Amino acid sequence: MWAWLIGPFVDAHYRVYRDADKALSYLEPFRQHLGAACLGQISEILDAEPPFTKRGCFAQVLSVVEILRVWCRLQVSRDQPSHSRHQTQQQESA
Repeated sequence: MWAWLIGPFVDAHYRVYRDADKALSYLEPFRQHLGAACLGQISEILDAEPPFTKRGCFAQVLSVVEILRVWCRLQVSRDQPSHSRHQTQQQESA
């Protein structure tokens, strides 16, 4: 699987269920990966089945950026008061 696709998946999960903690849990396996192939990087492709063998290039900027983008977005969403979250939902819908 292309690692960068986790970003749009996590975005979609959060938009449907509005559960930032659950959405963030999908990013947790990448924490270990950051030190596995190339320190601080995420591989281009990972097998979809355990043990999730790394393939392609060992440092793919799109994979790193997507995970960082969605992680930052969810951290902000999680920290917002509920009335601000409602305003953010309206802005996303527009």
